[in-house]
Amino acid sequence: MKAKYFACLVLAASAIAIGGGYQTANAWDQNHPTFVAVPNWPKPLPAPVSGGVAHPWVQGEVAGNCVDIHDNVYTFNRGWEVGATPAGGSLQGNESGAIDGNDATASAIPSPPVLVFNTEGDTVAAWGNPSLIPTNANSDEGWAAYMPQGAHGCFVDYQGNIWVGGNGDGIVQKYNPAVAAGAGAAATYIYQIGTKGKCDGPATSANPFSSCGNTSDYNTSQTLLNEPADIAVDPGRDPITGTTGSVYIADGYGNHRVVVYTTSDGGKTYQYNRQWGQACTTIGESCPAGTFGSSGGGHPHCVVLGNDGLLYVCDRPNNRIQVFQKSCGAPSNPTTGYQPMCLPVKIINVGLDAGLTTTPAPSVGTTAFKNSTSPANAAAIQLAGTRGDDIDFWPNVDPLGSQSPTSQAVMVNVDLGNDNTWLWDKAAATVYGALGVCGILPCPGHNAGHFAFGHTVAVDSQNNIYVAETITGRRIQKFVPANNAQNYPWYP
Repeated sequence: MKAKYFACLVLAASAIAIGGGYQTANAWDQNHPTFVAVPNWPKPLPAPVSGGVAHPWVQGEVAGNCVDIHDNVYTFNRGWEVGATPAGGSLQGNESGAIDGNDATASAIPSPPVLVFNTEGDTVAAWGNPSLIPTNANSDEGWAAYMPQGAHGCFVDYQGNIWVGGNGDGIVQKYNPAVAAGAGAAATYIYQIGTKGKCDGPATSANPFSSCGNTSDYNTSQTLLNEPADIAVDPGRDPITGTTGSVYIADGYGNHRVVVYTTSDGGKTYQYNRQWGQACTTIGESCPAGTFGSSGGGHPHCVVLGNDGLLYVCDRPNNRIQVFQKSCGAPSNPTTGYQPMCLPVKIINVGLDAGLTTTPAPSVGTTAFKNSTSPANAAAIQLAGTRGDDIDFWPNVDPLGSQSPTSQAVMVNVDLGNDNTWLWDKAAATVYGALGVCGILPCPGHNAGHFAFGHTVAVDSQNNIYVAETITGRRIQKFVPANNAQNYPWYP
């Protein structure tokens, strides 16, 4: 591929040796595929005209992305968390992703919270309530009034509904996207788990949001969440209740648990069923299996259903993916109501320990870079930051996992700390390559195939990979299998 097309392949021979061999740039292996970035995907966002002036939409941090059964790509972004400065000049409660003067011209405006793209990159729908809490005596002005504050994860369930959560709030919401698209800014959820502006834990001031983000490991409420990071809905039967549609929530930034809500009426209502997990105050390999890091952002950070019947949970501060049976957390005692700890069936370590050593961490699974060519390469990878941000599996025939091929070969792992997205041999639990042109060295940037704070990932039924970026990235990129690149008009 010519450089002008921004071809970005997996790690080439100059990068890193994993498992005794190099992944060559031009090789195509069904179990170790390579990918190229599609430049200029998505297409420019709409620019509605008001007063004779076009106002181009600008996304803030694209904090969540997910794919529906028709391969439409949903993004949940933070650009709308901006609004006018409240009276009195106090700061609004926006995330770092609210748009500012660096995003575009003065005429730019925030896009709606949810944007939907087709496979060609056209914006086919946009919706979500962008209203903010007005100024009042409790100093909670500028926070999202209806949708989750701190837009974060999204998931499309087996019925076609989209679920969104927020890492600055205590709620996850379920929307019918067909209805929401027609309602636009007036879109309303059809179900909500949790209470808006109230989290599991005590408030520290008159501001109701002050109960959110308290990391004292409450993990106690059956009705309240604490900054949930991600959601997954199981199309199969729950191992405890036997009903379909169980909701697994990574709860998340304030709490340190996976909590499960089940439904007995086809998704009209949901009830707390079980939970597991607790905080570990020591970050790194000394954290026991089944615990989640108590700091570092997102603990747990993702929940992903595998086609093997297991639940994959990102323990972001500890650089590992913990893999659990879905029956975890089943009440062992009717009085206590839940089983706080559940041991994973395996742990996939996605980075070296904080000491920059090449010695494998003494825990279950395989340390990804124990076969690195040199300690210098290992040290280059082990930067301050996080690795287990989000995962998805490749190939997929739909976004649900249950219908995916039994030969799911690859785990795609977004590494926010190192500005890479790693490609794992799922069966061997080892890295064989990466998306993008960064290789093992960080290269945050905004060209096609570069990453600046990659955050979440989703795979569609055509084997394309979508990676969303936060902080300064504020975009979503599409990667296509290299053996199919010739079908795209930009291919030379």
